[in-house]
Amino acid sequence: MEIIKADWLNNVDLEEILQKKAKTTGLLTKKPIETLESYKVVFRPFKRITLNITGLRADDTSQTVSLIDEELAPLIQDSDHRILLWRPNYSDLRTIADDTIELEREFHSNEDSLQGVIDDMMEERWTSQEFDEEMRPKLRRLQADPLTTISVILPRSPGGLRKEQLIIDERKGSHAYILATSLVTNCVPKDIITSADVGERVLVETIIAIYRANDGTSRMLAMESPGTNSLYEAVKAGMALTRLCKLYGNCRELVSSTSK
Repeated sequence: MEIIKADWLNNVDLEEILQKKAKTTGLLTKKPIETLESYKVVFRPFKRITLNITGLRADDTSQTVSLIDEELAPLIQDSDHRILLWRPNYSDLRTIADDTIELEREFHSNEDSLQGVIDDMMEERWTSQEFDEEMRPKLRRLQADPLTTISVILPRSPGGLRKEQLIIDERKGSHAYILATSLVTNCVPKDIITSADVGERVLVETIIAIYRANDGTSRMLAMESPGTNSLYEAVKAGMALTRLCKLYGNCRELVSSTSK
């Protein structure tokens, strides 16, 4: 099994560091308002995705690679939240072959469901790119003023400004989706993703910690170690997983069940 992990975890007292991540109150007293209830280091399944790209010219083809959360992908329906499933930064990290590592529990991969998530992303990206291309010349025409000398002296008409703002607002959602999907798939906004191939499974070293507050509520904190040098960096790398588990109770239940 291919895994990606960080070596620094072997050289720290993880429990002691995680204890310090418990929330406190008071600038000086730092009174604890929650305690570390449980934690565990687990290896979560991702799939390596190879995306086939076409550029501005038909013969301008290339490939990019990213990773997607194989376990949670079937549970997320919102297209914006699905962006949080991807891990573009892990694509270039060195993997280690380790047959002693096993998944925390029995896991049955749903290839059709995973492919559906990827296909939905590509289709929505195509639609957004088409809309973006349609709106761009309209915006340019409004912004281009042939009377440049006069326009420096006289302000543009309120009607023209309103039309420009309407187009900007209308285009905002599609443009944001293009930018977001470009980031998570390691491509650029003008790239056309024509197809995607699901590759091998890669296990990502992840720390799952559960904190119990004084009022009885609990908080889950996910930390992903690959490509990091400290727990602080691992917390930042795990923010997408933490966010998904906060948004979706079934995701939190699934992920936190691995913690003991």
